[in-house]
Amino acid sequence: MAGALTADAALADLLEVSDKLRSIALFDADGAVLAEIGGLGAEAHGILTAADDAARLLGRPPVHQCEVGLPDALVFAVREHGRAAIAVADPDATAGLVFYDLREALRGVAA
Repeated sequence: MAGALTADAALADLLEVSDKLRSIALFDADGAVLAEIGGLGAEAHGILTAADDAARLLGRPPVHQCEVGLPDALVFAVREHGRAAIAVADPDATAGLVFYDLREALRGVAA
């Protein structure tokens, strides 16, 4: 993904390279949805808020990425360039690849 992309174009590119993603949303710095596919809404940004709360309780800085395992899915959240990306993926998705793809989508929008 080279050059500046719209948030919608970044998500479309992301879906082309990853067949394991079910839902994706991109957020601005305030948690407002920039683009989404698959029904994730603004509430999904709460995953990062909850992760930050846990980090704060442990005396740690805000999170840059996190993964949540559910019985039938994995949820990934990433922050970069003042934006965030959250995705729901199949339970057999490779975490490193999903994190990389989400970061690339955010970089594409920020370019």
